[in-house]
Amino acid sequence: MKKIVALLLSAAMLIGTAGCGKPKERGEKEIIRDIVTYYGSYRGQSREKVEQLLTELEQKDSRQGQLWKGIMDYWAYVDDEMEINTDTLPDDLSDASGDLAIVVLGYELNPDGTMKNELLQRLDVGLKCALQYENAYVVCTGGGTASGNKKVTEAGLMAEWLKDHGVKENRLIVENQSFTTAQNALYSYALLSKQYPQVRSVVIVSSDYHIPWGSLMFETVFRQAASEDNAPELHVVSHSACVVENQYDMLPYETGGMLELLQEGKLANRYYSHTYSKPKL
Repeated sequence: MKKIVALLLSAAMLIGTAGCGKPKERGEKEIIRDIVTYYGSYRGQSREKVEQLLTELEQKDSRQGQLWKGIMDYWAYVDDEMEINTDTLPDDLSDASGDLAIVVLGYELNPDGTMKNELLQRLDVGLKCALQYENAYVVCTGGGTASGNKKVTEAGLMAEWLKDHGVKENRLIVENQSFTTAQNALYSYALLSKQYPQVRSVVIVSSDYHIPWGSLMFETVFRQAASEDNAPELHVVSHSACVVENQYDMLPYETGGMLELLQEGKLANRYYSHTYSKPKL
């Protein structure tokens, strides 16, 4: 009897541990997170690894694979090939039917709630673009970042400034809830898609160093929405920048923004704060 019990127990243990040696199958979100962090840590040096991950993703879901191949191609473009327009936009954009929106990205306010010089520089360029394309909407985006004055928001002050400088109020769209560039894109898209569905093209106005980051956030949000929600396609078609003295390496911030869009908040913060560890290449 003891031998029979022992055999039964051994069989039960074998059944219970069957398959434990198999590696856990990775989900799509994990693969996409790896795509972002490899590129965000190594840029072009990660090309082979990113291609492998994109292939793995496409084998799981062809739609997601194609979506992220396009997004990663766009990310490489804004980092390596994009030529920054300054002060004005190209002359060949269409705004005849109100299908163009000029998005002016905000900048942290002074503690007392006044605008810093860099935000005023962005507004100067935004005004030039608004005068250049008189039928375009103008989106002001940015939340309450004045530590000593919670009554004001970046977007609210920006809209008032533009109105004071001759932009008609019916052209102004105020997005005053966001605190990051990723949120600028998410909340602006929510406003445009629900209240201004005729808008099909967006241009980004910001500081020169910030244009690639801002363009990447908006284009990624637009492409995800079109792919996942069957929404009409909306694209970033151009940009215009003010030139500022300080320049920064934007790759960690771009990576943090992409991770934020993936709802990977803790990992995003490590890239924003430059405390991340590079994945092994």
